Amino acid sequence: MFKKLFLAIILAVFLWPITSGAQTKPLVRTSAQPALHGEPIWRAEISGDLAKAPFSSEFTLFASGGPQVEALAAGQWDVGAMGAVPTILAGIRYGYKFIAISNDESETNDLWVRPDSKLLKTKGANPKYPDIYGSANDWKGAKILATTVSTGHYALSATLKALGLKDADVSIIHMEQAQAVTAYGAGEGDILQLWAPFSYIAEAKGWVKVSSGARAGAIILGGVGARKEFAEKSPELVLAWLDVYLAEIERLKNDPTTGAIDLLKYFNEYCGLELTKDQVALEFKYRPLYTPEEQVELLTNPAKAPAWLDGAARFLLEQGRISQEEYDLYKANNYFIDPTYVQKLAAARKGQ
Repeated sequence: MFKKLFLAIILAVFLWPITSGAQTKPLVRTSAQPALHGEPIWRAEISGDLAKAPFSSEFTLFASGGPQVEALAAGQWDVGAMGAVPTILAGIRYGYKFIAISNDESETNDLWVRPDSKLLKTKGANPKYPDIYGSANDWKGAKILATTVSTGHYALSATLKALGLKDADVSIIHMEQAQAVTAYGAGEGDILQLWAPFSYIAEAKGWVKVSSGARAGAIILGGVGARKEFAEKSPELVLAWLDVYLAEIERLKNDPTTGAIDLLKYFNEYCGLELTKDQVALEFKYRPLYTPEEQVELLTNPAKAPAWLDGAARFLLEQGRISQEEYDLYKANNYFIDPTYVQKLAAARKGQ
């Protein structure tokens, strides 16, 4: 009862963030998904840190990157976090700026099977990818429940490519994550594509992970970004918002056990996901987080974030989701990476 009451209080505080003391502050509209990278601003609201910021906040959740990008195009949010694939599409189509990395999602964009799957009879069919289960013949013709045009789809395609296959060699059925978990649990499909925290639900059900972006050699970054028009009009608000966001990331990274697991569990409940504390703890095990100083290196080193985003962009090109001209535009604009915000925050933390 206490936990339910505590959660109700938390949500009441969060759902009405513009209080009398904040009415004169400019509004920054945050978008997120029910995942680790959606939690920092929510956490800042609960901790009271957001009240100290020079802006008020409005928070909107999306099931996945597709509808999130559509809302961006309609000007419905200013800053937020989503996966690499929707971040790339938003950059190409709308000039959306990639300003920071929310987390490394390579291992938590993954693929699952039931314990009796034939894929589990073979591991490392391609020695270059020793942790992928199943042979090309095992995968060929499989019915796969997946959220298409997503980071999870990228992990799926990278896995197929590692086995010498293409998307056309399997049957991909588009579903949003929660719907896919339900359908797979009811016996539909042979393979299930997920991302965290839905991956932890799959593990709890006894399903077995057969691949991931990391296992297939695809580095998948979660992107933090800003709407082009908002960033150009209010760069100081973008910087202030990112300062709050990354301060929460740093707290999670430096000491994930001090209240972080409980708060992330409550956040998942707010998003409609019932996870145990042990499941929530896996977020900190499988999802690397980065300080502003680390982000400067990752965003400015051509062999790091630019190269990883290029891999995801090539996936979209191969999928026919973007044209060669769009890919060339994306690359020519340095993948719409703007490292200036993390550079300023890193310098500020060093007292420069």
